[in-house]
Amino acid sequence: MKQANLPLLALVLLWAGQSQQVWMKYIPNIALLCLLLIGAPELLSAQSNLIVDTTEVEVLVTAHRQETSNFAIAEAVSVLPGSRLLQQNSRSTPEALIGLAGVWVQKTNHGGGSPFIRGLTGNQTLLLLDGVRLNNSTYRYGPNQYFNTIDALSIGQVEVVRGGGSVLFGSDALGGTINVLTRSPSFSSEGEVFRVGLQGRVISHGMEVGWRPEVEYNGQNVAFLAGYSQRDFGDILAGGKLGKLISSSYQEQAVDLKSKIKTGANAILTLAYNGVFQSEVGRYDQVAQRGYQLYQFDPQNRELAYAKWEIASKSPLWQQLSVTASWQNSREERDKQREGSTILQQESDEIRTFGLSLALQSSFGAHWQAVSGVELYEDEIRSSAFDLDQSDNTISPRRGLYPAKANALNWAIYNSWTYQDKAWTLNGGLRFNGFQLATEDEQFTKVELSPTALVGQLSLRYALHAQHALTAGLYSAFRAPNINDLSSFGSFDFGIEVPTGDLKPERSLNMEVGYKYESANAEARLQVFRMNLSDLIDRVRGSYQGQSQWEGQDVYYKANVASAYIQGIEADGAWRLSRWLKAYANMTYTFGENKAAEEPLRRIPPFNGQLSLAYQGEAPFSAQLQYGFAAKQHRLSGGDISDHRIDANGTPAWSVLNFNLGYQFPSIGLNGGIQNIFNEAYRIHGSGVDGVGRSFWLSLRWNWQTKRSK
Repeated sequence: MKQANLPLLALVLLWAGQSQQVWMKYIPNIALLCLLLIGAPELLSAQSNLIVDTTEVEVLVTAHRQETSNFAIAEAVSVLPGSRLLQQNSRSTPEALIGLAGVWVQKTNHGGGSPFIRGLTGNQTLLLLDGVRLNNSTYRYGPNQYFNTIDALSIGQVEVVRGGGSVLFGSDALGGTINVLTRSPSFSSEGEVFRVGLQGRVISHGMEVGWRPEVEYNGQNVAFLAGYSQRDFGDILAGGKLGKLISSSYQEQAVDLKSKIKTGANAILTLAYNGVFQSEVGRYDQVAQRGYQLYQFDPQNRELAYAKWEIASKSPLWQQLSVTASWQNSREERDKQREGSTILQQESDEIRTFGLSLALQSSFGAHWQAVSGVELYEDEIRSSAFDLDQSDNTISPRRGLYPAKANALNWAIYNSWTYQDKAWTLNGGLRFNGFQLATEDEQFTKVELSPTALVGQLSLRYALHAQHALTAGLYSAFRAPNINDLSSFGSFDFGIEVPTGDLKPERSLNMEVGYKYESANAEARLQVFRMNLSDLIDRVRGSYQGQSQWEGQDVYYKANVASAYIQGIEADGAWRLSRWLKAYANMTYTFGENKAAEEPLRRIPPFNGQLSLAYQGEAPFSAQLQYGFAAKQHRLSGGDISDHRIDANGTPAWSVLNFNLGYQFPSIGLNGGIQNIFNEAYRIHGSGVDGVGRSFWLSLRWNWQTKRSK
């Protein structure tokens, strides 16, 4: 057998093995994939007839807050580049991350999507947009919908730092950090370029109709890009015989503007606005399983505007200075009505966030570099609620999910440095973070809290030679208690939550070792990690007005009562099998245990992965076959068993096959595909909606541009 066929055979064998639903039968597949990730690059590098792949040069900015490559650092990073975003043409930003190495995406509702990194999600995973924090002081524990308030059509690249991020970006990065980098205009050195674009997209069975016009100007000193998206998402047509999931639809409009201006020979000012406005976002799980005739977010909006000034210098003390001022506004209103009830409950939360950050890149000789900075974010929260009795139109005001007024201040100072000498690269850093939380509450106790946290990291990379590297890292992280922890009052998955008085930060210590390989035609990464979690904030049984139940549901409050550990293995790789054929593969296994309760940690994803073959010929034609799979998750916590979204016997194993293709004409791009070819009925573990059944999608892009020479 020829060596070039061995990786493809291994992919086929791994694919065939996924039909087994018994965990022990996955062990050979893990071993086989590990061998494939380590051995296939060597085989491919030996083929003299392969073409060097230059279409996806991964330049990262998140791991060290400065440009670097994935192979050159010790951190475990997953990257979704623009070329793959364009090819797979995902419906939403969360769905774009499905199948990305080390990332699991839970979908409570069609208008949501919560990424898991190393078994953690919600306010234990940090979300950034162009380096600006999206997490505010109302982000809740467990899955939330906020990652879906990023327009997928505005994205240029997504970077996921697994297991790290607190030193450079602060609170919430227990599991890791996701930085969504939006598309940017570029300067032109050969005259002025003006471009007009139009994109339309549809999914069969009425699941999507959308369009997006955009304009771009590229000049010598000024460049800008502006786009508008309008999309109508219909109810999900689920796989098998599940049919339509009524009340899973929603509508969305989005606006993104970005301008870059040269303010000097070595200075650039970036002005950007990114807003997403969603309406009638249904909670299918609440309507189908929890006795609601109406449960929706209307509206669900997020806006971000920022100004970023970058100045380069020849001085080693400040090679580059970056100052960013940002403003955000998040608005969410919830409409809820029980079956047979005349009472319509309406809740409203609005959070305004003001941010200011300064980052300084320094160089001390040929081997020593550093990034230092200060950050300040302030949240203003306004919350209200009322009940409307539709029988007589009377309105009864009541306390909102949060107090009528609350504020949160988040400030920090940090330093990260990198020392490189021959085969060794050492990175370390420290961050000190302070917080001030204040709530004014007429119904409950007024709270003022000022927690602090000091975290650090140390990582090591050793290059065995030009193509092989060993890595090791030790990362401490924290999540400060927020307004949601202290003061939320309302229902959650299996009860009612009441405010608490005193909390301290959650903490994690992540230890990992890894291996990286990179050549002209292949790359592979293998990571083994263990994360110890302490002072975890969890819900414990309590009382409200002296009663252990309220409105028929058990009462809970939050306290630092839990400790846990999460450990696992992550592997991914890409190989050019021939001149036009490239293969991708990844797998993730995560094991979590709640030591305090002596039971599995809640919502741990099952063993999962993805295989894909991509064709890119010399002609403007491309095609991709994707196979995603997940094993059965039967290790359930008490909270999982009580969760209406998870079957008491666990979530069954599943596998899904997708296919898409594209063709690029001179000014028109055509992409289309088939989702869930075999129409399998499945549900991603922890989700409140079932997976999309067999369906077809089509995307058409038109571009026109003109150039005026200097």
